Amino acid sequence: MDPMILQQIAKMGIADKRAPGERLKALIAKKMAGSALAGTPKRCPRCKSVSFYCKGYDAHGSQRWKCCS
Repeated sequence: MDPMILQQIAKMGIADKRAPGERLKALIAKKMAGSALAGTPKRCPRCKSVSFYCKGYDAHGSQRWKCCS
């Protein structure tokens, strides 16, 4: 880590050190929750059936879906 950053951190009080850590934890949690749910439809994109599953990815990296109806 950069020595100048370490010097600044050493001068900070405990509350000043906790605030960025809490913000970073919140951002990481938000990112993880978002990535787990992003792009997952609740119904089949074509027929709107609730019975479907993931079927890999296409050439562009988009998720493919297989409908069971």
